[in-house]
Amino acid sequence: MAAALSFAAISVAAQAGSITSNLQIEPGQTFELGGGQEGGFAVTGTNSGPVAVVVLGKAEGAAPVERGIIAPGAAVDAQFAPGEMALLRNTSGQKTARLKLRITGDTSSLGMSYSGNR
Repeated sequence: MAAALSFAAISVAAQAGSITSNLQIEPGQTFELGGGQEGGFAVTGTNSGPVAVVVLGKAEGAAPVERGIIAPGAAVDAQFAPGEMALLRNTSGQKTARLKLRITGDTSSLGMSYSGNR
């Protein structure tokens, strides 16, 4: 139920191959973007919240691979291959993570969901 409520916190505006989002990730949660799409995509933006966010990439059938950590106030510029999933993990168990993001590339079939941190 918390994941469904968190998903509603995303403010998304889609336009011709790009998505802008004021993303919120609840404590102890990971935002999952993509997976199975035909083309690649890029995630750029800024961590506008009070906690660090870990960026991981996950190819189908593979374990997630850490791409980096976005500290509060820092920028992100990550590329994801066709079929790959982007995972944005809130490092806090108590505070909500907030990011201002722009997603470009093959955005027509990107799935979005939340899961508990693993």
